[in-house]
This record gives sequence, C-alpha cells and structure tokens, in this order.
Amino acid sequence: MRFREAIILAGVCALFASCGEERRAAEQDDLIDSGVLKGVDVWLRATDRTEPALWLAQREAGGAVGARESAVERIRAALLSAQPHFLESDRMLANRTAQVGQMLAADGHAEDFAELINSLVEVAAIAGQKQTYGEVCQHYYNLRHSGAEREEALRMLAARYRTQKQFR
Repeated sequence: MRFREAIILAGVCALFASCGEERRAAEQDDLIDSGVLKGVDVWLRATDRTEPALWLAQREAGGAVGARESAVERIRAALLSAQPHFLESDRMLANRTAQVGQMLAADGHAEDFAELINSLVEVAAIAGQKQTYGEVCQHYYNLRHSGAEREEALRMLAARYRTQKQFR
C-alpha cells in the first residue's frame, strides 16, 4: 500500500508543480509575439500573393512599403540576380533573408537585405554552380555570429566556395 500511495502522491505533486506553467508559457509567447511586425506575416507562404520583394522590404522596414519604393526595387533586382545562382524560389530567398537578417540584427549586426542577397550572390557565383541559399546564409551567419566582420566573413565564404569550382 505504501508504494501505491507514494506513486499517487508523486503524481499529484507533479500535477501541482506544473500548475502555472500555462501562464508562464503564455507570457513567453506574448514576448515573442510583441517582436513580430504588425501587418507583416512572419513567413511568406506559397499561397500568399504578395510579391517576395515587396514582402521582404516590408519586413525590413517594419511596416507598409509602397510597391514602387526604392527599397522594393533594390530587393527585386537582388532577387533577380540571385536566380541563376541559387536553387530556391524568390519566395524562399525572401523568407531565408528575413530570417538571417533578424538573426544578424539580434546579434547587433543588422544588414541591408538587398546588400545581403547581393553579397551572397557574389559568393555563389564564385562556386560556378547553383547553391542552396539557406546553406550559404547559414555559413555566413555562423561566421558573423562567431565574431567575423562582414567583409571578412564574405572573404572566408568566397574562399570556401571557390574550392567547389576546382572539383567540377
């Protein structure tokens, strides 16, 4: 009988110990949601009809941006220049750029999204074959996160991707 009572008591203690977790989880979600841009979705979904360049410019600006503003034009041109060098669609390039841009900003290294895309296009072009944008972004972020300055990280990536050309 004692063993059974101990099991029941442990279950009741665990139940009461978890009380209030919902409130803390909700508070944490509230903190996360407060960082989300109002009026701009977190991800550009395949079913969305928003142009990727416009969506990304809105993400970068933190709100509404006109379709003909220079920021949109610059991102549109960057996405166009990325097409021959990356496997992903413009939508996926926009999503990944927004994600990496947010991660860089959180590290104190905010970057212009069009410049970021263009810089990574230059790295991919060195390889001489199509790359996975997400992979190049991750390598770039890891270098920046570990303390490399922007130009240094791009030089390191260029050297790394240049070796692919040697083995084609």
